[in-house]
Amino acid sequence: MGSDVSLSKAVRANLLSLQNTASMMDKTQSRLATGNKVNSALDNPSNFFTASALNSRAADMSNLLDSMASGIKVIEAASNGITAITKNVESMQSTLRQARQDKSFQTGTYDVTDASTIKVNGGQFGAETEIKLQEATGGVKAKLTTQAVYNNPTLAAGETVGAQTIVNYDASLDSKALKVDGIDLGTITNGTPGTGSTYRTAVQTALDGKFGTGKYATSFAGGKLSISSTDASKPSPAVEFAGGVTMATQGSVSFVYDSHGPGTVTVGGEQVDAGTDFESFVTNLQAKAKDGGYTVVSDSTTKKITLTSTGWTTGAGSEPQITGLTEETAAINDMTITKGAANNGFTVKAAGAGYSDAQVDLSAAGLTDADVKARVEAALTAAGWTGYSATATGTDLKIESTTKGARPAVNIDLSANSKVGSTNDATFPKDGIAGIKNKTVTQGTAGVYTETKAAASDKFKVTYGDVSADLNVVAGTQEQRTKSINDQLKAAGITGVTASFDSAGRLSLESTDAEAKTLAISGENSTFFGTDTVATGKAAVSGYNAANTVDKFVEEINRSFEGKLRASNDNGKLRIENLSTQELKVSFDKDGIGAGSPTSHTITGNTVRANLSKQFNELRDQLDKLADDSSFNGINLLRGDKLKITFNESGSSSIDIQAKDANGNVRGINAANMNVSSLMAEDLDTDEGIDSLLSTLSSALTELRSQASTFGSNLSSVENRQSFTKNMINTLETGASNLTLADTNEEAANLLALQTRQQLSSSALSMASQQDQAVLQLLR
Repeated sequence: MGSDVSLSKAVRANLLSLQNTASMMDKTQSRLATGNKVNSALDNPSNFFTASALNSRAADMSNLLDSMASGIKVIEAASNGITAITKNVESMQSTLRQARQDKSFQTGTYDVTDASTIKVNGGQFGAETEIKLQEATGGVKAKLTTQAVYNNPTLAAGETVGAQTIVNYDASLDSKALKVDGIDLGTITNGTPGTGSTYRTAVQTALDGKFGTGKYATSFAGGKLSISSTDASKPSPAVEFAGGVTMATQGSVSFVYDSHGPGTVTVGGEQVDAGTDFESFVTNLQAKAKDGGYTVVSDSTTKKITLTSTGWTTGAGSEPQITGLTEETAAINDMTITKGAANNGFTVKAAGAGYSDAQVDLSAAGLTDADVKARVEAALTAAGWTGYSATATGTDLKIESTTKGARPAVNIDLSANSKVGSTNDATFPKDGIAGIKNKTVTQGTAGVYTETKAAASDKFKVTYGDVSADLNVVAGTQEQRTKSINDQLKAAGITGVTASFDSAGRLSLESTDAEAKTLAISGENSTFFGTDTVATGKAAVSGYNAANTVDKFVEEINRSFEGKLRASNDNGKLRIENLSTQELKVSFDKDGIGAGSPTSHTITGNTVRANLSKQFNELRDQLDKLADDSSFNGINLLRGDKLKITFNESGSSSIDIQAKDANGNVRGINAANMNVSSLMAEDLDTDEGIDSLLSTLSSALTELRSQASTFGSNLSSVENRQSFTKNMINTLETGASNLTLADTNEEAANLLALQTRQQLSSSALSMASQQDQAVLQLLR
C-alpha cells in the first residue's frame, strides 16, 4: 500500500513538473515570437510602465519633427525670397549707377550780346527764370528794426518785471513764520489780521531786511499778495509757510470705472471721448485736462479715477463738473404690506436660471419689522435669490440687491390674494444699472494757496527763409536781452540772423549774410516794428573774370544755375546744356530791348536717364511680388507672419520667428518698408539726387542682409533642434527597448532546456504510470 501511495505521489509530481515546464515554454515561445521579454504589466510592472512612458514621450517628440520640418521649409522659402530680392535691389543699384554715368544731356546754341536776355522754363525750373549779365554788387542783408527805443516789456495790470508767486491771503497767516527762496523771514505779524495790505507791508519790510532793499517787490490786490524778484531772469520765488496756516484745498471728484459704452462725456466744459475701456478713457481725459481745468490720477489695478480742479473755487461746484457718465444703481423693489391677516404675503417669481419662486408668508399674528425682514430674506435665500436684503418699517418693505450694477430685481407677483399695495404696481421691478461706482465729491475749501506767474515778456515770431522761432523776451539790460534773443534764434535753427541794439536803443534783427531770403516778424508784439515787418535780402553779385560776352554768360549761368544748366563757349557762341530729363523751353532775345521778337526754342531732356527711371520702377514692382511669393504652407515671413515652432512635448520650449527691423518692431520685407519709392524721371536729373537714391538702396541691402542673417541663425537653431530631437527619440526608444526586449539567444537556450526537461518529465511520468499499473495488476 505504501508503495502505491509513493508511486501516486511521483505521478502527481511529474504532472506538476510537466505543467510548469509547459507554462514556462509558453512564455519563452511568446518572448521569441514578440521579441519582448516584457509584454504586459504582469511580466514586470516597473519595466513595462517605464518603457511605456519613454515610448509615449518618443511618440510625442516624433510628432514635433513634422512641425520642425515644415518650419525649416518656411524659413528656407523666406531665405530664397530675400536672396531674390537682394539680387533685384542690386539690379536697381546698377540701373542708378548707369544713369549717373550717363551725360547725354541735350544742348542749345545762342549768339549773344551784352544786352541779351534768356528766359527759361521747364527742366529743373519751377517758374520762368531770366538770365542776363549783371552788374557787380555787394548784396543786401535783410534787416528789421523797431520804430522806437525798445525798453523792457510794458507791464499789464498786476504784472511785475520778474516772475511772481501769488499768495491767496488768509488771516491765519498772521503771526506765522514765512520763508522766501529758502530764507526764513521770521514771524510776520500783521497789525490788522483781516487786511492783507498791511500784511504786504510787513512782508516787504522783512524781505528788504533779509535780502537788501530792492531785491524783491510786493503788491496786494484782489485779496492776493504778489512776491516777485526784481531780476527778470530769476524764476518765481519759492514761498513756504509755517504750520498752523489754513491751507486751501481744491475740489475733486473720484469714481471707479466699471463700464461706459462708446460716446462722449463732458468734463470741465470739454467734450471727452468715453473710449472703449479704462485705459482709453484715462488717455482721453488727460488729453483734455489742461483745457478742462483739472488733473487726472488713475489706478489701473483698482480702476479708480480722481479728477482734481486746477482752480481754487470753494463750496458746491468747486470740483470738476462731469456729466454724461452713468452711475450704477442697485436692483430695488419698494412696496406696502399688511401683517397678521389671512392670505397676507406675496410671491417672488423666478426671473432666470438659478432662481426659483419664493413664497413669503406674513399672515402670522404679531410680526415685528425684524420678523418680516427675516422671513423675506429666508424665503429669497431658499429660492436661490442670493445677494439681496430686505428692510421693513411698519407697512413699508424694501427689497434690494446688496451690490450695484446690472442685476435683476426681484419680480413680485401681485396676485389677487397678495396683500400688497396695488399702487406699487408701476414700480416693480427696478433693475440695477451698470456704470461708474463709488463716486465721491470733495468740495474745495478756502484758505492759503500759491500760484506762479511768468515774468512779463514780449513775444515775437521770427521767420527767416523756411525756419521760424517763437521768441519770448523778458526784461533785462540790452546785453541780456540781446543774448536771450540770439540764444533762442540759434536753438530754433535760425543761425543766419542776429539781434543787436543801435545807439538810439532800437532793436534790430539782421541776416548775417547777403542772400535772397526773407526775414519776417509776426506775433502779438510785432507792432514794435511798425508796418514794415518783412524784409528780403539780395545776394551779392561778383564781377566777371572773363572779358568777352560769351564767357561772361558762361560764368553767369554756371555760378547762378549750377546743377540745373551747364554753359560753355562753342566757337564764339553760347551753348546751354539742359541738365534734366524734362524738356527746357527757351525764349531768347538777342538785343534785349524788344527791337525784335524773341525766338522760342526747346531743349529736350535726357531720354537715357528717363528710360532708366522706367527700368528702375519695373524692378521695384518685382520687390513686393517676390516677397508675396515667398510663402510656404500659407506662412510668409517676408509679409510679417509669425512662425512658431515648438521644441518639446510640454510646449515650454519654442521659438518665434518673424521679420523685424533694427528696433525690434515687426516689419515685413517690401519696397515701402525699405523706403524704396517709385521714381519720376526728374528724380534722376542730378547726380546728387541719384547718390541719395543709391544711399537708400544701400540701406535696403543692409537691412536685407541683416534679415537674411537672422533667418540663417533661426534656421540653424531649428536644424540643430531637429537633430537633437531625432537623437533624443532614438535614445528614448533604445532605453525603452532595453527594458522590454528579450535576448533571443538566451531565450532559445531556455526553450531547448525546457523541451529537454519536458521530455525527461514525460519519460518519468510514463515510467511512474507503468509502475502504478504493475502494482494494480498484482492486487488483482
